[in-house]
Amino acid sequence: MNPPSATFHALAPEFELLRFGEILPGGWIREQMARDLAEGFAGHMPEIAPRTCASEIFGAQRNLPDRFQNAGGGSWGGATGAWWNGETEGNWRSGNTMMCLLAGTPAQRAELDARVAELLKTQDADGYMGIYGPTLRWADGNVINGELWTQTCLFRGLIAYAEATGRADVLHAVERAVQLAMSHYGEGKKSPFGSATMEHNLMFVDVVERLHELTGNPAYRNFGVYLYLEFSKQVKADVALPVLLAADRALNGHGATTYEALRVPLWAAYVTGDPVLVAAAAQAFRKAWIHVSPTGGPVSNEMIASKPTDPDLGGYEGCAQKEWMHSLLSAAQKTGRTDLAEQAATTFYNSAQGSRLPDGKGVDYVTTDNIYKIDGAIMNRVIFSPAHEDVANCCAPNFTQIGPVFVRHMWLRAPDGLVLMLHGPCELNTVVNGTPVRVVEDTTFPFSEQLELRIDPARPVEFVLRVRVPAWATSSSVTAAGATIQRAGDWILLTKTWQVGDVVRVAFGADVQPVPANNGEFYVRRGPLLYALPFEAIKEANKNYPLPGFHDYTVSPVRWGQGRLAFPQTDGRLATASFTPVANPKADSRFPWDATPVRLKATMVNLDTHQPEVVELVPMGSGEAILRRMTFPAAR
Repeated sequence: MNPPSATFHALAPEFELLRFGEILPGGWIREQMARDLAEGFAGHMPEIAPRTCASEIFGAQRNLPDRFQNAGGGSWGGATGAWWNGETEGNWRSGNTMMCLLAGTPAQRAELDARVAELLKTQDADGYMGIYGPTLRWADGNVINGELWTQTCLFRGLIAYAEATGRADVLHAVERAVQLAMSHYGEGKKSPFGSATMEHNLMFVDVVERLHELTGNPAYRNFGVYLYLEFSKQVKADVALPVLLAADRALNGHGATTYEALRVPLWAAYVTGDPVLVAAAAQAFRKAWIHVSPTGGPVSNEMIASKPTDPDLGGYEGCAQKEWMHSLLSAAQKTGRTDLAEQAATTFYNSAQGSRLPDGKGVDYVTTDNIYKIDGAIMNRVIFSPAHEDVANCCAPNFTQIGPVFVRHMWLRAPDGLVLMLHGPCELNTVVNGTPVRVVEDTTFPFSEQLELRIDPARPVEFVLRVRVPAWATSSSVTAAGATIQRAGDWILLTKTWQVGDVVRVAFGADVQPVPANNGEFYVRRGPLLYALPFEAIKEANKNYPLPGFHDYTVSPVRWGQGRLAFPQTDGRLATASFTPVANPKADSRFPWDATPVRLKATMVNLDTHQPEVVELVPMGSGEAILRRMTFPAAR
């Protein structure tokens, strides 16, 4: 294929990403990140898992034989197997970097600055910054090699750091390393794809996409398009061009790898305007929907294997959730599709919260919606752990990025103003029409459906403020003194010359809705949250880590056989009128997932006694619902 600009015309994305750090988390989101950094694995992975995340495989320790060990103690692909630790360390560095930039203390920021400075010191004279010594670099795709993948894991965080701090030297260091990689791979050079291809190498597109946006250098765009087209020639994977275009080919591959790559053909379609790539991108997300639970968890018990979702058997991994959410948000930014943003919010507020311990000290490698026990099933994948070293230390490091990725997409830029894409407590500091503008979103969302936006421009400035209306909203109410307010599809548009002290108040209506499950039962949804019947549980530590306070946990119920309840019916229809939100006065607004501030009091039918029974349901992600039932049959 010729360079894109020679043949096609790029498509203009609907919205534009802001620089990392222009959007800061507020309220409980900030508190969650801060606690994760202070007390959870997000702030302490090298001390928790020194074997897989403290090898200093980036920099001075590269190319040492004892560094080429995977999480289980064996070697993957001989010396080139070093990619395994490179992924772990690179993903943790990027996630920790982004979290420190968004919610870190001054001491944590200072430690971050020192880590970045130390890393830059190790950059070779030719610009190389990666995991391999000179004799192992730039292998072709016929040798298992994670060159581009491990650099991707590291560079995502370094680019975010450069954006948030304005450090041109950091961005320049990444550009030198990327340009060096581009000099070794490409048309007429080595291919990074072949018989032993590591599919993750395709995600180097994430790096060149952002560099192209920041610098305008077309070489980055052209290399990214090359990577996707070359991948499509060499690899028969879910997202390869001919496979995507075959409408009867269901998603079948490794879950995390497929879900991360969904965003690649869409990006390639937009920067080229190639109608074939546009068609392939549309197919990518069309094929994915049947594999995603109503809670937002994408089927990925390692392999998708063409399986539909199942609340009892449809396991989804931490890595896959983060990549699915990231791909959805990347697509929503480009297409403006509100359904994609809605699905991303569902993942973040439901399955992602339901896969972790609220204190940030563990994540379940494979989670299901209905959980009756956590006992190390599926080769010890079903267990809460800060590292999962005996399986693969991938989900926990990657999970550190899920909050930052969500936050950076909460606001976007439109040609005529600002876009509130994702709801939740946050603060925006950006420039609109040459004027610095600060917007604080004050809300306890998703535990309430009311938002207050305080807008403070440096001087009066006119722009359009777009507010997304969630798909679950049964009504919407917006007030803003002096603003012209219009409804346009799933958007509320507010136009005004904004001044210091302006306030926008938004309220959405939310009703309890039964959502069909693939097992013939029904979920309970109200607003942005799906609810579960919690089971009293016993959490037991069965493995200790080098850092005191960190363990692997199994969880068992206090009593077996709970949750035999059914939806009541009235005149042949599921009755939800008795499901009433009730406040929990014991909840801590800083940490609402520890003990949820809102519950659903409901009258259901006990299938053993056939009598009505009053129960209280809690959001899926509540720490009270580590063991839970989320789907219920209809009472007969």
